[in-house]
Order: sequence, then C-alpha cells, then structure tokens
Amino acid sequence: MWWTAQPAWAVTGTTEATACPAIRRPEKIDLHYKLTFDQHHIDFVEVRQLTSIDIPAGQWPLANDLTLSEDSPKYRNAMRCLLHENAATKKFGKWHPEWHNVSEATKQQDVVAVRYESWNLIGNAGQFEVGPWTVDAEPDKDWKVALHSPDVLRGASRRTVEIDPGGLEISDAPGASSANEARRVWTAPGPDAVASIVRPKQLTPLSRHDSLIAYLGVTSWWVFGSALIALSAWPFRKKNGGKDKTAAGTLADTAMQWAGLSAALALTLALLLQLYPATSRWRALIGISSGLALVLLAQPWLPLTERSGDSEKEATTKRTVFVAASAAAAIGLLVIVSPQLFGLSSKLMPTASTPVLAIAGLALLEASMVWLWFTAMAAWGWRFARDGKLGGSPTENGRNEPGRHLRRVAATGAALAVIAALVVLCHALSFESRWRRADWLREADSLFGSDHAGILGRQLAEFPSFGPLWAYTHTSVLTAIALVALLHLSSWAGSGAKSLGPKGWDLLLVAAIFAVVLALRVAKFAGSAANLYGLWLPLNMLALYALVKAGRRWSVLGRVDRKAKKCLAANTADAAKGESRVAAELSTRAGYLRLMGDARRCRELLHRLHLIDHGHAESTRRRTLENQLSELHHWRPAECSRDCLPDPVSVVDVALCWGPRRRWWRNALNAARWAAVFGVLPSMVTVWYENAYDRDHWALTLDLPTGVPDVVWRFLTQEISFAGAGLVLGALWRVLPGERGPVRALSLFVAWLVPIGVVAAFSHGIDRRALGLALLNIVLMLMVLTMTSMWMDTDTFSRERPYWTKRLRLLASIYQVHGLSGQIAFLVMQAAAAVTIWRQIATG
Repeated sequence: MWWTAQPAWAVTGTTEATACPAIRRPEKIDLHYKLTFDQHHIDFVEVRQLTSIDIPAGQWPLANDLTLSEDSPKYRNAMRCLLHENAATKKFGKWHPEWHNVSEATKQQDVVAVRYESWNLIGNAGQFEVGPWTVDAEPDKDWKVALHSPDVLRGASRRTVEIDPGGLEISDAPGASSANEARRVWTAPGPDAVASIVRPKQLTPLSRHDSLIAYLGVTSWWVFGSALIALSAWPFRKKNGGKDKTAAGTLADTAMQWAGLSAALALTLALLLQLYPATSRWRALIGISSGLALVLLAQPWLPLTERSGDSEKEATTKRTVFVAASAAAAIGLLVIVSPQLFGLSSKLMPTASTPVLAIAGLALLEASMVWLWFTAMAAWGWRFARDGKLGGSPTENGRNEPGRHLRRVAATGAALAVIAALVVLCHALSFESRWRRADWLREADSLFGSDHAGILGRQLAEFPSFGPLWAYTHTSVLTAIALVALLHLSSWAGSGAKSLGPKGWDLLLVAAIFAVVLALRVAKFAGSAANLYGLWLPLNMLALYALVKAGRRWSVLGRVDRKAKKCLAANTADAAKGESRVAAELSTRAGYLRLMGDARRCRELLHRLHLIDHGHAESTRRRTLENQLSELHHWRPAECSRDCLPDPVSVVDVALCWGPRRRWWRNALNAARWAAVFGVLPSMVTVWYENAYDRDHWALTLDLPTGVPDVVWRFLTQEISFAGAGLVLGALWRVLPGERGPVRALSLFVAWLVPIGVVAAFSHGIDRRALGLALLNIVLMLMVLTMTSMWMDTDTFSRERPYWTKRLRLLASIYQVHGLSGQIAFLVMQAAAAVTIWRQIATG
C-alpha cells in the first residue's frame, strides 16, 4: 500500500534541526503570548494562541531565517527554536498536534517581527499542543494549561502572557500579576505561566462518571432494542410453532435469533470490554470470530423463495459464501495467532525491524474485520427482507434463478470489500493529517521516539481496541429492518384490508418502529440525562399509543365509523366484533370507486360555487348546486340505514383520510418513499452542519480515524429516520386526527415531541447550541412530514393527474384556494423557523 512508504520529506526531518544559538541581548526582545478558549460547540472547545516576537536582527544569528519561505529548512529550524526547543518525548496516541496558520515575519528597521497563530480542538482526554502551550485534559480534573518557553527566550524581560478563558472558569493561576474580568495576565519576568481551567460540563468523554453512564446507556439501548424485537416476534413464533411453519413463523425465528445475538454482543462489546481491561489481541479475536459467526448464522446463501430451483447451484452459492467468509477470517486470525510473521509483537504492535510488513499485516487485519462485520450486516438485512417478503415474490422472469443469486452475492461481497478498503484508507489518511501537523517543523521523529512508519503501525494497531464496538454500532439499522419485515407479514396475514389502521400486535410493531427510528434524533441535547437511551423507547411508544387512542375517537374516519355502527341494527354481531364498516365498504373496488367519484363531484361543485361567489357564473344556479352537494352528503356504507357523515365532514374528507391505497400497509410504503425523498436535503444539511460546517468541524472530522465513514453513515441514518417517520405516518394515516394531511402530520409530530419535552423538563443546564441544533432537527422533521402528507393527499386523487398539468394545481383543487394558501403559509413558517434557528446556532 502506498502509505506504508515513509514520505521523502519525513526522512530528512532529523538532519534539518540544528542547535539553537543564544540571543546576545534578550532584554531587547518584545515578547507577547496570548491563549484564548472559545466554547462555541457542544462537542469540543476551541483553543487559540498568538505568539508575537520582535527580535533585533543583529542580536540573533537565525533572525533573518524567519523571513524565508515556510518550506525552507532554515525557517523551520528558527521557528522550532522560538516555539518548543528541546521538547519532551510524547505518546502519539495521546498527543494532539495543533493546526497552524501561515506565520508572518517582517523586517523593519533591523527588527524582525514574528506573528505565529495556531489552534486546536479539545473534545476528549489527552495532551493538546497550541504553539508553545500545552493543555492537559484529564477525566474528572481541571485542565492544566502550561506555557513552555524555549531556552533562547528565557531572558526576555519585556514579556506579556495572557490567558482568556472565553466563558470558561479559571480555578487557579499562580503568579498572575493582574486580572481583567476573567482574564489572567503575567507581565513580570519569571517562570512560565501555568493555570487551571474548569472542565466544561457538556464534554462527557472527559468524565469517567459520565463515560460510565454513556456505556451503560448505549448498552441499555441495545438490550431494550433486542427485547423489543423478541417481544414483537414472540406471538408469531408461538402461533406458528408446529412443524409446518408459515412465513411469519420463519421470520419470527430469525428475529428471535438476532435479538439474542444482538443482546449478547452488546453486553460483550459495549460493556465488558470497555469496563474491564483487555488486550488488543483479545479484542481483535472477538471482532473476527463474532463477525464470522454473524455471517454464517445469517445464511445468505438461501434462495429467495423456499422452493429451490437448482440444488447444485444453491450448494455452489453456499460454498462460495463459506469460503469467502472463512478466507477473510483466516487472514485476520493469521495476524492475531502468528503476529511474528508480520513483524508484530504479541500485543500486535509493530517492531522496528520490519515496519512495512507490520503495517501491511495490520491493514489486512482491519480490512478483514470491517469486511466481516459489514457483510454480516448486509446478510442479516437481506435475511430479514427475504423472510419478511419485503422485496415481493420473485416472478418467473429469472429473478429466483440460483445462478443469478450467486452473482448477486459475489457482487455484494466485492462491493463490501471495496468499502472495507476505503475505511482502512480513511484511517491511514487521518493519521497522515495528524502526522503532517505534528511534523511541520520536522521534529516528529524525535518528539515521538519513532519514525513515520513505526507510528503508523501503532495507530493501525489501535483499531482492534475500538473496531468491534464501532462496527457493532452500525447494526442498529437491522432492528428497524426486522420490525418492518414483521409488520409487513403481519399486516398481510391479518385483517389489514378491512381495518382503518394497525391494531393489536401490528400497532405494537408500528410503535416500536416509531421509537427505534426517531427516539435518538435529538437525545443528545439533554446531556447526561439522556444517556440512558433505552428509556427513550418506552417513552416514544407510550406517546404514540396515546395518539392512536385519541385518533380512533377524534379522527374523521373514526367518527364516521362510529356513526355507521349505530345504524347497523340488523348486523349487531358484526358491530360487536369491532370491525370497521367504513373499511369494509372502501376495501372493495366498487365501494372505493363510488367514494372517489363522489369526492370528485363534490370538489367540482364547490369550485362552481366559488365562481358564483366571485361573480364568474350565474347566481341562479346556486340552489341547484347546493342541492347536489346535499345529496353527496348522504354517503353511507353498505347496509347502513341512514347517513353516516357528521355535519362538518364531506366525502372529500373521507377520501383524503382513507389515503391513496386500499390497505394501510400500502399507505405506509407510499409515505415512506416520499419522506425519504423529501428528507435528502434536510439530511445533507444536518450532516453538513454537524461535521463540516466550518473549518473546525471539518478538521475534527478528518482527524478522527473513522471520521469520513461516520459522515456517510450519519447521512444514511438520517434518511432511515425520515423514511421510518413516513412509514408510521402512512400506517396511521386513517386514525390520526385532522381532515387534511398536514394536520395529521402535525399530530404525529406532537407525539414525537412529547418525550423530548419530558426529558428536557428534567434536564438542567442544557447547552444553548445543543438546544438550537435539537430545534433545527425538530423543525426539519416537521417540514418533511408536512410535505409528505401533502403529497399523500395528491396521491389520493392520482387518477385525476392526467387532467392536471402540475401536482400543485391538483393540490389547489383538493384543498381549494384558501386551504392551500393556509398549508403553504404553514410550510413557509416552518422554513423560516429553520432558517432562523440555523442563523442563531451558526453565528452563536
């Protein structure tokens, strides 16, 4: 691999450094140090320094070298003498090098003026370099700030040192000669300045107590999620426990198996390995073996249907999967079991003799682990989709051909291999970025006690320590896929065609999906009070149950259905069963077409009355139009003895509340597609703001070993969240309160907002920017749900699309003029709120 070779510019790093000559008259030097903290983000604190030095050119032999190019070896040596001469040896893993700006040096009247500015980001524990300063951030302790003046500047008498905490608190600053508000200033010559800064409360990684709560919270999320899958799948497994299992029983067994595996992995990776010490070798062994076991247990070689078309090709597919997974695991296990073959120690650390071979072995270990885990995710996702019939039944056009399935499996494995290689590449590039920052004065070899290749090997050796847990966190999407697959089979096996919405276990599945995909979108704003993530699941589920309970009573179709049941004197048995008469009527093609025809006529009559009111038609026809509208108000399901529409409800309202599809599951899929489409831009905005909004965000993202892959994954999870919200909106479309789609979307949004308000009420000291980001996410979710609901309303009258050149005109026909203007104004208000919140948190 290209990064295993040591860069040419790093080879000569030690030869460029020379001795630093003393300044003959240091009392003529003007020296000013300034360190500034800026707490403008919830994930890190920015710390900046400015070093200003005025040196008479005749008093120091290297003064004129400061005016040379920054790429000049003489310039770098002179800057090294002025910033951190004779720096102590550091550990690269705990050392965070600074980002430096282009320094300026000018010469006027035989005085060389140097202005050097740099910055760093403190977000976790370690030692942070900022010019001649260091900041030691340790868990549960104040930050230790220290100035390290080089020997050549020790005798400077005209020296000023200033520390500006920028909103943080200084707990101790011995020797400070003055204090202006919160600042500390040292002016008298003396020892280097030191101070203590109180750790910000929102940086939980810098607290052992908060870190423990975070680990417990993550574990509670996985355990609650696994319990939720098991609870949802148990009735289907119990119902189909005989020898001849149905598709629902097969899927229930698969879901129960994954629930057990997920809970076991959570306890092992997220809790035991984090709280108790374990070597990288053991962690790597657990990561490789668990990844291989997950791939084989998912059985991705199974055909798309239960009936096999070619047993020989199916066996070939099985052998291919088994060989590929075993080969990937064997590569990783070879590095773990026989590290000496790759020049590694027993702790998987590279030796000085063969650094290139060690880097290659560690890269193979990381790639094999990532490939196994990503393949396991793809295999289990495919297994849930297969057993849950999410892709539909394969047709006779060759989709179920075993040979074609083998090609799909091979293509997926090759694509995942490319992704795994990119993850390793991003890890190496993040090291390159940090190394270049640390070695900009060509002193990294002496600073870390090793060369470029040796430090790179040590960084790659750290992946087994966090890689398994990092890979496991990506399996959260499988919980949502499993629940959606169970809901799909349950809805088709039950009475989905003759019910207004999900009931019983179907409603439990919808509530579970609602909680899983939406619970953690804004949990971070509440600080440590929200770290018990598992509690968000029952809170969101209870809020949705309350919404459905109110919706069945106050929704349009609920009111119509109750009135229909009261007039069923002849069918009291059906009424006692709780069956929906409206659903029974509209689930038939004839009943559905009759309703849609009446709804279209109603809209036409309302439009004619609107023209008469504005003087565009003869007013003599008004009585006739009103009579025709009155006749349409006499809509009733079959066998009803009297009208079933309450006074404020029209047939248009009934049609809009019924939705574009006959089954509520189809409505759910339709809404999920639109929500995913409308969520692309909000997802990009959110991910961009959280990871690449300004120089600091993007620099920190690139500095993380898995920064870029996490950005991609964050976008995918945002899309899944929007699609899941749309799925729940479509599934509950007929039982949500409101006559128009945006009102129903608003009611679902309020149900999501209730748990957030409950947690916020018990949280103290919420950060303003965290709250602003949470509000931005909330408004974006409302916008996506609103637009999805408006498009659902237009899909309800999709048969009329040929008569309307644009969807907006059809929407105007459905809502009428005043209704459309109100909905557009509501949407504009949401956009304005999002922009306002954006400006507040972006400029704050």
